[in-house]
Amino acid sequence: AVVSTQSGHYGRELCALQDAYNAMCDDLADKMHCLDVDQACHSLTNQSANIGFHAGANCIKEGIVMPDAWDGHSNYNTQRAVAEMKASTALREAINNMIEQTSNDLEAQRLRTEYAFRKRIHEVQMAKDELEWQQRNTKREIDVLSDDIRGLKQAITDKDKPLEVAETRSENRTYRPRVELCRDEPHDGIIAERNDLLNTVSTLIDQHNIAEDAHTQLKQTLNRLDEDWSIKSNSLELEERCMTKRQKLLLVSHNV
Repeated sequence: AVVSTQSGHYGRELCALQDAYNAMCDDLADKMHCLDVDQACHSLTNQSANIGFHAGANCIKEGIVMPDAWDGHSNYNTQRAVAEMKASTALREAINNMIEQTSNDLEAQRLRTEYAFRKRIHEVQMAKDELEWQQRNTKREIDVLSDDIRGLKQAITDKDKPLEVAETRSENRTYRPRVELCRDEPHDGIIAERNDLLNTVSTLIDQHNIAEDAHTQLKQTLNRLDEDWSIKSNSLELEERCMTKRQKLLLVSHNV
């Protein structure tokens, strides 16, 4: 708005200065013509060829002005030109000051923007580094949990044979004849062993399911981390590209 206002002032002052210049040129042309006439009159002598009688030579011509008016007209044109030149000089100084102030404001804004860019790049880089750290830890945890799941599966499988032995023993002892089919201490021991094995397998299965759920959640977390990391990387690349372009534009402006 300030630049537009000053531009309007400069345009009006230019018109006024041009008018003053035109008036000076017209006055100067008239005075040069008058000087030519007066010099020609001054050069006339009794021997001049172009002398003669002229009717009404002593009459006052229409439009003739008095010396004070003639002098005032010249002074007015001169003073007007001087005033317009002073006004033009003052306006140029004001415009130069405005341009310098605008340039300073733009430079200050550029520095603020540069700081904001550097701060944002630092923040994005820190967030990206944090995501990479979380990615590494999550992948490590997934690997550890995968090993645990494989161990649980193997532990469950390893209980199959002992359970088969216990159940085979229990089944075979049912074929003892008559009174020998006794609920003796080995019988109770086999049943207890079988129940312990089943409880252990059930516990292992529960732990395996819990580990599988945790494994799934970790993989989902890793996917979110990967997606966020990709976004942060893209943002960082864009910010750095913007900074590079700004530096190139700054070099061009300085060279110009």
